[in-house]
Amino acid sequence: MPGWIWIFLVIFMLAMLISGAVYAIRHAMTAGRSIGRVSDDLNRHMPQPPVAGQSQATDRDEGPAFALPLSQSTERYSQAHAQVLQRREQRRRNHARVWRRWKQFNK
Repeated sequence: MPGWIWIFLVIFMLAMLISGAVYAIRHAMTAGRSIGRVSDDLNRHMPQPPVAGQSQATDRDEGPAFALPLSQSTERYSQAHAQVLQRREQRRRNHARVWRRWKQFNK
């Protein structure tokens, strides 16, 4: 092969490497902006953490269940179980309401 073909191939290879790098960088920057928008949307919908000066009392502040007296643990369990039952009942009511609406819609 003549020498000028090798020069042409090297120039072509360098052009392809550079264009591939530009393509990858442009798409990485676009993906970064897209991820940034998603992150902003998530942060807007997530609850903000409490400020350092404010104290927020939760059940976790009381300590683990095995370190509490049995009466407190059973009370916490019964409250949690009552909430579970309320959520199940609410879900059942919502389901029935949707089906009633669909029955009316399809008549």
